[in-house]
Amino acid sequence: MDERRARHSVWVVLRRAVAEARDDDVPMVAQALAYSLFLAIPAAALLALGIFSLVADASTVEELMGRLAPVMPEEAVTLLSDSLERSAGSQGGGLVMTVLGFVLALWTTTSAASTLMSATTKAFDRGDRRSFVRKRLLALLIVVALSIGAGLVLVLLVFGPHIERWVGDATGVPTIVAWTWWTAQWPLLVAGLLFAFAVALALGPDVEQRRWRLILPGAVTALVVWLVASSAFAVYTSRFGSYDRSWGTISAVVVTLVWLWVTSAALLLGAEINAEAQRLDRRERDADEPPVAGRAA
Repeated sequence: MDERRARHSVWVVLRRAVAEARDDDVPMVAQALAYSLFLAIPAAALLALGIFSLVADASTVEELMGRLAPVMPEEAVTLLSDSLERSAGSQGGGLVMTVLGFVLALWTTTSAASTLMSATTKAFDRGDRRSFVRKRLLALLIVVALSIGAGLVLVLLVFGPHIERWVGDATGVPTIVAWTWWTAQWPLLVAGLLFAFAVALALGPDVEQRRWRLILPGAVTALVVWLVASSAFAVYTSRFGSYDRSWGTISAVVVTLVWLWVTSAALLLGAEINAEAQRLDRRERDADEPPVAGRAA
């Protein structure tokens, strides 16, 4: 009986969350969130470029480009190499670039997180009453958590195969390293992304949280939806998409915006799931409470 009730509850939460997502215009709100996230990318790149210019010289640039050449298109390597060489040759400009990049990155990333916070609060049918300072501090925590998730994706999925081969060649046991890497990368990736999504969905809405839980139903749903949608989109762009022929050099911008929209929609759907789960839990607790003695029939 309990198992049947649990399955029914899951179905009720999913059905109502999808209906609420439609009423809350989640696809349109996800577009605004994706745009906010996209605006943070140039500022973060400017900060990274400024820091690199302070600690690197021409020989460092040449060595880095030599390592990136096997995994990046030739045009991208040339463009990146020219930018890094100009930055490395200007220490004063690098300091200005670092300071400016830090300020812009801090503002744009926390602004994107604030947009996420407002959207997740709307899922609970609430208004955000937090002060500007408190909201920005919480937004910074969300940025840190999501950056950890993005870093795991970058290290494990993008650079992972190359790191795994380099470690295997360096240790002389490539088969063992390959097996260990393949076995460990997915649990690490799932745990890291689940943590990032749980932090974003727990700190995002302006609602009272009964207790902190890593396994939030919305975080799990957002992670599953994001993994499936991102994988499907990656297959589509690699085999069936024609963005490079249709859009030329801005195809990377188009693909990035669509992927950010997928990510934003997954997070907002997770917020709707959490909101509906909380409402269902409240209704069940109210139904289980005994009637107050002396209450009129």
